[in-house]
Amino acid sequence: MEEAVNASAALDPKLAPLLLFGHGDATFLYSVPKRALLPMPTPTRVGDGGVDDMMRGHRWWTTAQGWLLMARRGSPCTFLWDPFTGRRAGLPPDHDGTVLAAEGSHRRRCLLSCCGPMDPTSCTVLVIDLAYPELWYCRPGDNQWVKLHQHPYQYRNPAHRDAIIWGLRQLTAIDGKFYTEELSGIVGVLEFSPEVAFTKIAVHDVDRRPAVYKKRTTSFVESNGELHSVVFSHPIGCDRIVARVGVYRLSINPTTTQEQRSAAWVKVDSLGGRAFFVEIGSFGASFDAEGTCLRGNCVYYSGFNGKNTRVTKQKDKLINQKKSKRSMAGIPPCRGEGASSPKTKNSYRGCGFPLEALKRLLGTKK
Repeated sequence: MEEAVNASAALDPKLAPLLLFGHGDATFLYSVPKRALLPMPTPTRVGDGGVDDMMRGHRWWTTAQGWLLMARRGSPCTFLWDPFTGRRAGLPPDHDGTVLAAEGSHRRRCLLSCCGPMDPTSCTVLVIDLAYPELWYCRPGDNQWVKLHQHPYQYRNPAHRDAIIWGLRQLTAIDGKFYTEELSGIVGVLEFSPEVAFTKIAVHDVDRRPAVYKKRTTSFVESNGELHSVVFSHPIGCDRIVARVGVYRLSINPTTTQEQRSAAWVKVDSLGGRAFFVEIGSFGASFDAEGTCLRGNCVYYSGFNGKNTRVTKQKDKLINQKKSKRSMAGIPPCRGEGASSPKTKNSYRGCGFPLEALKRLLGTKK
């Protein structure tokens, strides 16, 4: 399952955390500790497997764990690659070109169920289509990708289909499971253990609904093994302006049974010294702020208004917005062929996400 390590295809760990950008045919790395764009290392010869050679010869998708999902151009070969060590984890070939097809690469998103893919028994690789109710999954070392999708005749109406897609975009990996949410207050949990299983958790959600602001955008972030919801509140009728940012942790009642699980979103006033990065409609990640030149207990976010990154302080329940010292060179984060991922629109408020439809998509009985 694990392929040979190529030392030339390795980045200095001191540069992490890194932001990876695609712009046209070019690839850029931004080092958060260095606060600067990094030149891509030049290969000593064509095909030497260096970082630049790897990025040019493959289509790629980021994951929250730092591994990249790679699809070799002109080949069905797919694998996971750690740019800091050069390690690879082999994945099933994409023979029919549907999982990581070039024409749809900007619509894909990749998630890993665990911190690293080197144990195939505990790691599931999930690829989501951001435009259609489809997903694929496999484990390192498998022989083929498994596709789950919903046929058009199963849609009750376009809003129903769009709500399913919205729910798929919300999927966030924590401790081997994938979490999503219904806006009416239900959290769904997707597991591959090894069969597909989907369960629901009733969640007390009053605290996340401030009375002053009726419109909001939410993003999930995994931090220290727990699910956090970053809530951006907007003035009425304007979702390009952020008036308030709040962070809430999912607290699950451990005394209830699997069928009767209940939980609540609990407001947090501190991120435990960590920093959150949120690109609306694209990704959410948590970092240890110490040694990275990041401000602890802050949320860095972009994707609402222009390309500037903004910083909010999670302390004393006061949010101060200000532009960061660097605006990431004005290049939007992306995946695949250098095109930015579709933005998540806040258009499903009030209708809720039909988790029963997602269960049908996944073909589960639970």
